[in-house]
Amino acid sequence: MEIGTSSTINNGVAPTVPQDIINNSNHHNNSSNNSSNNNSISSSPTDSLMNGEQSTSPPSPPIEEVLEEEPRNLLISLLSELKIGVDLSRVPLPTFILEPRSLLEKFTDNMIHGDILCNISKLESPMDRIQLITKWYLSAFHYRKKGLQKPYNPILGEIFRTRWEFKQTNSNCIMVSEQISHHPPVSCIYLSNRKDGYTMSGTINPRSKFLGNSMAVIVDGSSTLTLLGLQEEYVITFPTAVARGIIFGTLLTEIVGNATISCKQTNLKVEMDFKAKPMFGGEYNVVSGKIKKANETTHTFNGKWDKKVEIISSLSKKKSSGSDILWDCSDAVKTQMITRSISEQEEFESQRLWQKVSQAIIKKNQKDATFEKNKLEDEQRKRVKDRKDNNIEWEPRLFKKINDQWVYKYQNHSVYDPNEPKEVEIDGIIHFEGTLIKKESKQSLVEKCGASENEIAV
Repeated sequence: MEIGTSSTINNGVAPTVPQDIINNSNHHNNSSNNSSNNNSISSSPTDSLMNGEQSTSPPSPPIEEVLEEEPRNLLISLLSELKIGVDLSRVPLPTFILEPRSLLEKFTDNMIHGDILCNISKLESPMDRIQLITKWYLSAFHYRKKGLQKPYNPILGEIFRTRWEFKQTNSNCIMVSEQISHHPPVSCIYLSNRKDGYTMSGTINPRSKFLGNSMAVIVDGSSTLTLLGLQEEYVITFPTAVARGIIFGTLLTEIVGNATISCKQTNLKVEMDFKAKPMFGGEYNVVSGKIKKANETTHTFNGKWDKKVEIISSLSKKKSSGSDILWDCSDAVKTQMITRSISEQEEFESQRLWQKVSQAIIKKNQKDATFEKNKLEDEQRKRVKDRKDNNIEWEPRLFKKINDQWVYKYQNHSVYDPNEPKEVEIDGIIHFEGTLIKKESKQSLVEKCGASENEIAV
């Protein structure tokens, strides 16, 4: 969930993180563009890439970034008008600090090493399972972008769809996500890899704070990894990302604060502490943690999540499971993300929606990027007015609220049957190939999305 990280030392000095930001990271809150069947996302990796799909792999991480004088002066001018602690979600930030992708697409970083989970359901020991889940969790932070790059705030009703193929189990993971609220920003995510025995759902509510020479992104909400055959649910929370050097110094992002992975069914819990670099000495990207059974600590781990993390049994004081390595990124292989081509994506699908802004940012043409961003905002305001004039109430297309939880309308938590049809995704609906799609709300599928006039800032 990081905004982008760097292991670069900022002239040997990094301001300490305000304690309220670290503490806040502990408190997490539990239409369509005529897509046809031949554009579905398949759950069978034995097929080659389907027509219109593209396989993408994240770029190698750069090291550091220093803003040029003109953009830095512009940023200083903007931030000088803000008070310390102000919420940045309603502040239109300059395009030169925007990452050329939506937050909905950024959630895919969690599956860059998704192959780690392929055999999770085959592990007999609950302790082995939660250690493997912890390894997978730490692997998501390894991918990082240069300096400070903030993804676009998704617009209301924006969706993102993709999939990953895992050859070691001949399985496939399909992901769909949707922005169900803009202020406050709330994103819903659902992943299905039933062949490997799991699904995952999440409701994420990020909020940003201006801290002077830094900006903190506090990630409220959680994700739940469900192991279907074992009927185990692992509730996962996230640390805080702090971007430093936005006014002076080198731009970099640190991951700080606490995060947890807990499972009520096994009474196991992982407590993690992502450490900020001290003012003098120390290192970046350090994480420590413990695994608890009830109230007893069974294992501790420590290391750098961008290099290696070692784990030790607290009971025997010896290395656990015959190996002292919990996570080592040196031998990790990234799994490519497979998406439809831009031309076959829906009008409000992330890559297509933001494509002109992204192209301009990549070309470092901030004038065109700002123009295209403003154009999107104006179109949304008009759409909002039209909906208001016609008394049309917008509602999420793929997710619904049950009690106080947002759930995917078409979720399938049944145990995988080797004889069942393969799963495919059409119109954001994951279902068995060849079966009829029962849409819960036809109107919500064809109605164009929109946001209120104040819900557009990116």
